[in-house]
Amino acid sequence: MNPDENNLIYVVDPADNYIYLREVLTNHWQLSRSLQVKLKSQNKIKVNGRVTWTNYRLQPGDIVTVDIDLEETSQIRPVFAPLEIIYEDADCLVVNKPPGMAVHSPRGGPEITLANAVTYYWAQQGKTLLFRPVNRLDKDTSGLVLIGKSQYAHQAMYRQQKAGTITRRYLAVVEGIVTSDRGSIDLPIARLDPALRSRAVHPTGKRAITHFNVVRRLNGFTLLSLTLGTGRTHQIRVHLSHLGHPIHGDTLYGRPSPYINRQALHAGELCFNQPRTGKPVHLTVPLPDDMANLLEVLKTGD
Repeated sequence: MNPDENNLIYVVDPADNYIYLREVLTNHWQLSRSLQVKLKSQNKIKVNGRVTWTNYRLQPGDIVTVDIDLEETSQIRPVFAPLEIIYEDADCLVVNKPPGMAVHSPRGGPEITLANAVTYYWAQQGKTLLFRPVNRLDKDTSGLVLIGKSQYAHQAMYRQQKAGTITRRYLAVVEGIVTSDRGSIDLPIARLDPALRSRAVHPTGKRAITHFNVVRRLNGFTLLSLTLGTGRTHQIRVHLSHLGHPIHGDTLYGRPSPYINRQALHAGELCFNQPRTGKPVHLTVPLPDDMANLLEVLKTGD
């Protein structure tokens, strides 16, 4: 990476009226308090090339630079696994995760996760970045995962996610014929038994909103396009199962399939704004082979 890509740069305008340096950090770049503390401890905040206290009053023409490349040590094992990188810049990495690969293992088990593979990819470049996914996919859901390459980038994209400006579109093959061409599912989801992975629609749960459109009706099945109004665990799977249209092959919320060995769910489209420039980024990936083959089988009714 070009060292200049590590720096946030701000030239103080006369209209800033002798504001404090901390106001630029908090209001202009929206750096969290915890991140500011880390940056100060590593002398990453400078004015006109010199390390400066955040209570310094800025003057017109001052150049504020913040080096967001913090010294960090990842606890994740770097392990090689093929990665399909769809997009990468100084702040973001987007990977097309294959089905059967977990994003992260909280217990650090022996299986190779996306976290292991991305950490290996960075290690080959001499980087010790922490693995910071903005969105997560279930192990057997394929598709796009957005990863922040710094605490600054992750926080910026997390704000986008909370504001609803990150769009993720999924394709799912569900059991039965969905009669409405489009609609929204607004039902709360709860984890009723902490010992189980499964969730359920329940009044005590947190609000969850899923929007859907019918793409194609097949022989006893429906291909849906879905977007999330919220991001609850297993949200799409729980909502569709509750409506009587479980995702085909979903053994947790439906039943096994003779045609595919996982739930037929794919996160194929992602839209977000580049955290530093605000430029829109729109990414798409096609269906993986197992879902494409499933559609061919269901289309012919074989």
